[in-house]
Amino acid sequence: MQADQLDALLASAGPARSTTAMRLGEMPGGSAIEVPCTVFRGRDDGPTVWVMAARDGDEVHASLVAMALLRSITPEALAGTLVVMPIGNVPGFGVLSREHPLAPTYLEEQMDDAYFELISARGGSFIDLHSAGVPSETVDWTLYVAGDDAGESLARAYGSPFVYEHRMGAGEGTDPGLLDGALFVRAANAGVSSILIEAGGGLPPSGDTVARAHAGVTNALRALGSLAEEVESRPTPRVLRGFRIVTAGRGGFFEDGAALGDEVSAGQMLARIVDAYGETVEEIRAPVAGVVLTIPVNPAAGTGTWAYEIGW
Repeated sequence: MQADQLDALLASAGPARSTTAMRLGEMPGGSAIEVPCTVFRGRDDGPTVWVMAARDGDEVHASLVAMALLRSITPEALAGTLVVMPIGNVPGFGVLSREHPLAPTYLEEQMDDAYFELISARGGSFIDLHSAGVPSETVDWTLYVAGDDAGESLARAYGSPFVYEHRMGAGEGTDPGLLDGALFVRAANAGVSSILIEAGGGLPPSGDTVARAHAGVTNALRALGSLAEEVESRPTPRVLRGFRIVTAGRGGFFEDGAALGDEVSAGQMLARIVDAYGETVEEIRAPVAGVVLTIPVNPAAGTGTWAYEIGW
């Protein structure tokens, strides 16, 4: 990643707003993979805050939240530095997918390594904006790492009704390391207070969800001292310390599915899979009791389709 121009902007005098593009690599034909980046330098000294959206390329809601932030922030009202990257996974975003067929590695470690090196070397706080992407919808929930007290405070200021406290090695199901290598977790463990925000999903994007997430990020910036405004109080969230991903074992169509936010018991039916002949071929059941965090909005299901998330 070419960071010289970014470093010059980070060191420049404020108040100022500047744009640059950070090069992550090239497509097979040689065209550059460049991430758009806006740097705000405030009038006064203060924290450095990194905001990135759409690390997973189909997360349009997340990008719209970042764009709303770009429109609402002025350097004159800011203390410190704010760096906004509204499209973290440029190849994936171009095809509304979590990877580009010609650049699949940018779904995986190489992209995250570049961002981790960039952010951890410069420090500050990190707000990682996500959504459930095109095929799914999610409740409003925020993730932070156990022991990252500043990250927990940031999550509570954002104001989701659900927060997930991630503990290293405590992933559920078949993957005890689930999320351990996520960018926000790596950043938090490197001393960069971090949260990951999940907000909305499906198409067309929900304007209400975008507005709510934008208000949450703005309140988080108040809590960090980036904005000299009173922090708005938020209701005490429900703290989740485990979640489980539930996938479809058979292909077909989802029917009679559970709703977002439903409380389910272990063994309760989440949805039926009906095949192309109209026959029920599977009943997807909750492996654990908890709250339904994510549901599919695309009724088409293939074997292994990520269908539901349950948190407790």
